[in-house]
Amino acid sequence: MIPKLKTVKVKDYLKTVIKDCNNWSIGKIDNNQEKAIAVYSNKRKLAKLSEFKKLQSYGILPITLLLRWTKNYNTAETKANDIYELLDCSSFFIDDYRCNINCLYNGPIDLGSDENGVYEFSIELNLLYRKGEK
Repeated sequence: MIPKLKTVKVKDYLKTVIKDCNNWSIGKIDNNQEKAIAVYSNKRKLAKLSEFKKLQSYGILPITLLLRWTKNYNTAETKANDIYELLDCSSFFIDDYRCNINCLYNGPIDLGSDENGVYEFSIELNLLYRKGEK
């Protein structure tokens, strides 16, 4: 059994590569902030790893990033696209876990604006990880 990578570790890593956001959370976003990112451990159904012989030594953590980014649509869309491009197909280490990101869909999902006019986007991804490679 592969030891599970914790969502808080993913959030802490992302804070080091997405540096212009000071408001990070897990599981719930701060609706009082115009610039905030929340990391959610997603419950979407995954294919069984046993179907993929090359991936049997990996765990998969489905993640949703929720981005709230200003009342300007162009600024919010640009930031969401920048994060998507930064993360898609990236690989890195978190502690002694080797991580690879596979972003889903063709880009961020536009969720429109909230009741305060702040635009929101989600980025859906699968984080593949394997312990003990560092």
